[in-house]
Amino acid sequence: MSSRRRYGEQPRSRAGRHFIQTQVRTDVYLRVRELMEHHNLSASGAVHHLLRERFGLPPLPPFNQHPVSTDSTHG
Repeated sequence: MSSRRRYGEQPRSRAGRHFIQTQVRTDVYLRVRELMEHHNLSASGAVHHLLRERFGLPPLPPFNQHPVSTDSTHG
């Protein structure tokens, strides 16, 4: 079986996840990195949050939760 992808076929990792590569402007990259560092998110999680924010969709955890205490066991 060939390892070449057919047109339109998404590349996958061994875990079955999709890879998406894109180029972004420096200001976008810095915003993504900021979210990743401050909220312990993956790059895809940070981008997902920014897209939801841009289109006026409600935030997902951890952005929809207000911290009650610093010793919470959630998340």
